Amino acid sequence: MKKIVLLVLSMMIFSYAQCLSAPVSTRVGVKFGINPGIYNLDDGLNEFKGTGVHFGLGMGTDLLNLISLDMGAQFRTTRYSRDEDVFGEHTKSFNNLYFPLFVSLKAGMLPLISPYIGAGIGINVQFDGKDRWDINGSAVETPIEGASTNAFLILGLGAEIKLIKFRIMPEFTANINAQADNQATENRTEENVDYHLTLGFYYVP
Repeated sequence: MKKIVLLVLSMMIFSYAQCLSAPVSTRVGVKFGINPGIYNLDDGLNEFKGTGVHFGLGMGTDLLNLISLDMGAQFRTTRYSRDEDVFGEHTKSFNNLYFPLFVSLKAGMLPLISPYIGAGIGINVQFDGKDRWDINGSAVETPIEGASTNAFLILGLGAEIKLIKFRIMPEFTANINAQADNQATENRTEENVDYHLTLGFYYVP
């Protein structure tokens, strides 16, 4: 029994040492894309829908070509609108800073294209916005002032296309607002989900 325990401990120590000395690669680049989304106020009317854009910087670290940690900073616009019968079309739009942190498992040993799946968290800092009503050809627009911060759960998949010192990474993520449900409206369950369709271009030093 002692021999088995010693053997297992030796294997664990060896594996740990291998991980510490494992090859680590980094990449830096830019990302941009579109983000269609929904905002459901659960108020008996249709949900808000719309599409924004996002772009920014990205940085990634790969361990053993199997585990990847990606982070970055993005400028992101969000826009949601719905028809409200006699009140016309109601649109809410915002400017945001978005900081995603994404951990993925990838088939990095494949030579040309490495698919991956992952999960993470995102911090969204919502700045100024606009509340707009379009009624019978006339528009009434009110600025939305003040900042708010929300946490998002990120689930996604993508692929890494390898080109010597460069990487092209198309990616799809669902960004679920974990704080969309307003505690002040106990009889309602608000939901907010954005879907990021992103293309990243990276350089590998």
